[in-house]
This record gives sequence, C-alpha cells and structure tokens, in this order.
Amino acid sequence: MDHSRYYLGPLTTGGGVVGFILGGQWVWLGIASFPLLMTLDLLLPADHGRRKLSPGFATDLPLYLHALFLLLLYPAFLYSVMTGVNPLTGPGSGWQIAGSIATIGWLSAVPNVPVVHEFWHRRNRFQQRLGYLCNIFFMDLNRDIGHVKTHHLFLDTARDSDTAERGENVYRFVVRATMGGYLDAIHVEAEGLRRRGLSPWNWRNRGYQQLALLIGIPSVCAMLGGAIAAVICIGAMLMGKVLAESFNYHQHYGLVRAPDGPILKHHAWNHLGAIVRPLGFEITNHINHHLDSYTPYHELQPEPEAPQMPSLFLCFVLGFIPPLYFAHIARPRLKDWDQRFATDAERELAMQANQKAGWPNWLGGEKNHRGALSAH
Repeated sequence: MDHSRYYLGPLTTGGGVVGFILGGQWVWLGIASFPLLMTLDLLLPADHGRRKLSPGFATDLPLYLHALFLLLLYPAFLYSVMTGVNPLTGPGSGWQIAGSIATIGWLSAVPNVPVVHEFWHRRNRFQQRLGYLCNIFFMDLNRDIGHVKTHHLFLDTARDSDTAERGENVYRFVVRATMGGYLDAIHVEAEGLRRRGLSPWNWRNRGYQQLALLIGIPSVCAMLGGAIAAVICIGAMLMGKVLAESFNYHQHYGLVRAPDGPILKHHAWNHLGAIVRPLGFEITNHINHHLDSYTPYHELQPEPEAPQMPSLFLCFVLGFIPPLYFAHIARPRLKDWDQRFATDAERELAMQANQKAGWPNWLGGEKNHRGALSAH
C-alpha cells in the first residue's frame, strides 16, 4: 500500500497523455484530475501516517514514470494536432485550445514540481539531470541552483525570494519570486564558473543549455503543429510557472526568522492531506524536508505538532482570491504562529511585518510569550 499510493502522480500525468491520444473532449482529461483530487483531499481526514519504504528502484519508479509521461506529453499533444483529433481551427477549436493549455499547464506543475524538486536534492547525477530537464516545462531555467543554495539557507528571511511577505498577494509574488529565482541562479552559476577560473560567459554555463530548451520546445511545436500550437505551448508553460510559484507561495507564507537563527520545526507550513501527500511526493511534510534536504521523499515524516495549513488545494484556489485567502487562511494561521510558535526575536519581526502589511498587531507589544515549540 505504501508503494502504490505514489503512483497517483504518474497516473495523473499519464492521463493527460492518454487524453491527447484520444483527442476531442478527452484533451481535458489531464486538468479534470484537479477538481477530483481537490474534492478527495478536502473530504478525507488528514494523513499523519509514517511510511515504511526501503530505498531502491521500486521507490524511485513512480518518479521515473512521471518523468517519462511528462516527456511524452508534448509529443502526444502534437500527435493530436497533426492527426486532426485535436483541431485548433474551425468550429469548437476554442474549446480544444483551452483544454490543451489547461491540461499541459496543470501537469507541468502538478505533480511535476514535487518530482523535479526531489531530483534536485538527489546525489545521483542522472536524476539531477532529469530534474534539470523537467524544469523547462514550467518555464524555469536553473531554479534548482537558487533553490538549493539560496532558499535552503535563507528561508523565512528577507534574503529569500521564495518566502512570501505578509500582505503580499500571489500575483505580486509570482513576479518577484520568478525574478529572484532567475537572478539567484545566474549569480550562483557565475560564481561557480569564476571559482573554476572560467568566465561567467563560458559555454559551460548551464543557462545556455536551459535557454536553448526553453526556446526549442515552442519552436518544435510551431514547426510540427503550427503557430497556434506554439501559442498553446507558451501559454501552458506560463500557466505551469504561475502554479509552480503559487506552490512556493503557500509553503512559507508570512513566516519570519532571525537571519542568524537556526531552522526549527516552526519555520515552514505543512499540508498533511491524504491526497496531497502522495501526489506531492511528501514535500508537503515541508519542515521535515528543510531539517535535512537530502532526505529522500519516502523517508520524510509528517510533523503534526508543527504549524499546519488546511488542504493545499484549498490554499491554491483561495490564494488567487487574495481577500479570501488573507481573511480565512493567512491571518488566522499567522496569528496562531506568532502567539504559539515564534521566538521573542521572531515576534519582533512579526510585529514589524504586520505593520508593513497594514495588519493588526495581535501581539499587543507583549514580550513574555512561550518560545517556539521546537526550541524546547
């Protein structure tokens, strides 16, 4: 049972491939998984169970199957266009175009982001390269560089572009985090080349390879499927990018940490839904990942005593309606975090953040609160 639950990811991606092969209304099959999975995650009780899996090929197989189906997604889409089962012009073409963008965009982010994230943190060279390749589908270049060498060091501080500030809506965050991720990757790659005695412009700069792929995929779609197919490709990549950054938005929203302070159990939000855990390959046990980023997904353990959020699907939906997200999720959870988890130094930062966001100062200037749960 513990192994089988992780096939939910490749099953979701594979459904999108099958939908394009069948054509017609079936191009919506990939995105149709979203409301189904969301409903199940909302209805089922939280999953605090610990997995009992052993490392090896059987545990990695769902990751590889997802990567395989993702790499087949665009060929399947082009097949549907070239054979006429997915007409992009004429009556009903708007429905086909919308379904194609929605399916490819959704699957480019979910479950793709958790899978490539897992590969980024592996020490296996092949798996790392596979993760780099799959970055392209959500329009990222070298995000793995900034993620590993910036986010994991500076999470919940002003130096981390992947930590959303209090009062910041998801739309602003997507732009800021995208630019921050690109700049982090460019800076870290350039410094790495300089340490090897090479110019940042040297052909070994990984940015060139990623940029070629980023341009190449829409170009191939244009050559084989026409201009509309290329527009669908770009639209789907943009959608994947927005969804990928939205995932980051909800993992650390509004949290603060002293720049010189340790990373403790209260420095990430956790989403322990029965569906999102296997679909996300346990990355929603988020603080357990930050405590040791080399822990493979099957060894990540839930931390139910750490700060929790409701269903990640619900956060995704409400996140795109900022007033609802702030009122019903962000502010109530952060008030509880400030009062029950934050250290004294973090409460000072939290009061400053609330003032900047125009939020109430629910701490009332008090200094003598119980310290962070994980500090005891």
